[in-house]
Amino acid sequence: MSRAVLTAWSLAFLLIAGSLHHLSAQSSKKYWVWFTDKGNGIPASGKLSRNLTAYQTALEILSTKALQRRAKVLPQESLIDAADVPLFQFYIKQIEQAGGVLHQQSRWFNAASFSLTSNNIEAVSQFSFVKEITPVVVFKGKPLPQDNERTSFSLSNTTSFDYGPSLAQVDAVNVLPLHQMGVTGNNVRVGMLDSGFRWKIHEALQGRKVIGEYDFIFHDSVTSNESGDASNQDGHGTYTLSTLGGFKEGKLIGPAFDAEFLLAKTEYIPTETQIEEDIWAAGIEWLEANGADVVSSSVGYNAFDGGGGYLWENGDFNGRTTITARAALRAARLGVLVCNSMGNEGNGDGVSGTMLTPADADSILSVGAISVDKYLAYFSSTGPTNDGRIKPDIVAPGMFIYCARPGMNTYTTQQGTSLSAPLAAGSAALILSARPELTPIQVRDALRNTADTTNNSNFHQFPNNFLGWGSVNAFNAALSFGPIFSNEPNISNYGTSNTISTIVVSKFGIKPDSVLLHYNIEGGAFTSIQMQFDSTMFFPSSGRYIVTLSPIAVNSRVQFYIESSDSGGNSYQSPAPSLNKKWQFCCGTTEVWSGSEIPRQATLLQNFPNPFNSSTTITFETERCEPVDVAVYSLTGQKVKILYNATSQPSAMSFRWNGDDDRNSSVASGVYFVRVTTPTFSSTKTMLLLR
Repeated sequence: MSRAVLTAWSLAFLLIAGSLHHLSAQSSKKYWVWFTDKGNGIPASGKLSRNLTAYQTALEILSTKALQRRAKVLPQESLIDAADVPLFQFYIKQIEQAGGVLHQQSRWFNAASFSLTSNNIEAVSQFSFVKEITPVVVFKGKPLPQDNERTSFSLSNTTSFDYGPSLAQVDAVNVLPLHQMGVTGNNVRVGMLDSGFRWKIHEALQGRKVIGEYDFIFHDSVTSNESGDASNQDGHGTYTLSTLGGFKEGKLIGPAFDAEFLLAKTEYIPTETQIEEDIWAAGIEWLEANGADVVSSSVGYNAFDGGGGYLWENGDFNGRTTITARAALRAARLGVLVCNSMGNEGNGDGVSGTMLTPADADSILSVGAISVDKYLAYFSSTGPTNDGRIKPDIVAPGMFIYCARPGMNTYTTQQGTSLSAPLAAGSAALILSARPELTPIQVRDALRNTADTTNNSNFHQFPNNFLGWGSVNAFNAALSFGPIFSNEPNISNYGTSNTISTIVVSKFGIKPDSVLLHYNIEGGAFTSIQMQFDSTMFFPSSGRYIVTLSPIAVNSRVQFYIESSDSGGNSYQSPAPSLNKKWQFCCGTTEVWSGSEIPRQATLLQNFPNPFNSSTTITFETERCEPVDVAVYSLTGQKVKILYNATSQPSAMSFRWNGDDDRNSSVASGVYFVRVTTPTFSSTKTMLLLR
């Protein structure tokens, strides 16, 4: 047989096989497979004994920060339950062997999503460990309302930063006073659920503290566009991330630009916005386990591909029906403040809701849209829920919002409740930055109870199902609980003299003689000294307080904390008591950090993850103040990137390497070394970068 004939037969075979595969793909759909238990006698939910191996397995999934956050809302003996245990993988394998194609796994629901044909369903339903098989809802969303870009913006020269065209939107939620006093989102971890994030190359995003990202579509750690993505796949997430946490003076500054970020790519946009509920559920589980304090979700849906869906008229918007609402509620009960956009379905009549799910979930912050001059946006979805709860909770600007455009340092304006949610979430992050001990309900209620009225003359009573409790006022909400301090004190050094200053504010007025600094040198006994009122900020006796410690030998380690009381009978201290840490600095330097225990010896830990394809974290522990150099080298010994070159902190210091060089250009795959050098210590670890 000739090669030409063989080629023809081969092409025919491939075409037939491709057609059969296409028909098979058409006949299969995605389903939830719900399991009866988690194997080995472990229930699907409820209490979990600490002496079980499953308890230890669940514990290893959860970050330390996740456990600390859970401890704010749960008894110590109930931080982990059976819903945290991974699915029993024997069950997963059995379904795969029966023809199912696995997509997502949900620990919380004890269910996994599979592509199944009708024949597969019949076989899978016979397994004794299968409780139920239900369709996975594939929502079809609507694009943002049409953007009419503004060409001019009012600017101000009286703020701490040059906000550029973003001034109006952040001023409308009153975060400027918090920024002015140094509350910028430090020590708060924000999770984002969206379509993708092109953050590494944009001037307003590349410097942000992204500590983890995961693509739940392609199951990798790349959340920007990949092969197979639509050209606008990572657009929406870039808009929302920059609105919440972007930073480029003169251009764009988000409310919580100093926060840590976890990015979850959960929406798939082949032609138009859509999301599958199993992906969103997997995303929020990942964010919670990795320690997110606040989650900003700009998704909300009701109809799905193929017709039907969750509908208000069917009673589905009661906060207990949809998978996404139930997942949001579970996250809230574990201490996460979930901020979700209401949707762009238009204003209703206040009797029948137009909201989208999961905005109907209880215990979360559902966010509607207004203009920057505080008029209700025509497209903003409204409440109530089917069980009669008022929604939205609050509103924030969602019209003509200035944000980063995917690509190299360009900007745009966008509209929709998708932009309102990150402004509200950023405001919530600032409140937690000032008061980390607060629970989600406390933050939600503070934002509700301090909300501003709007300019709509037809809304005289608040709360209502159009504007909720009103417009976000981040500063007033943060002041609800008494004194608040700047995120970090400031250190000025003059040889053996060290001046420490901080800003402390209360709407009741600070008692000047109550501002005390307690300090020790090299772990000795604490000494107390009164700080002096230096300058007023916002309220009488609120503002900057200052004290000078002298003499202290150069390179001596100093630990301290500051306490204050106001005239309303409220007291607080910095660092926040719930953090169980003290401020520390090395005499002769101006860098301050918070920590608890001092390492007993210098140690360079292995980077994690390793191998890695996007970024990795390098941790170095030292017990003394001394010069330290942390650098990445190539296999040939060439210095690639200097990560740190200054006086070390006697604590655990972490450095993130994004696989770039000193010019911020990406380096090639291969073996690299990280080397730490001090006058008394030197150590090297091997790292493997895989693009």
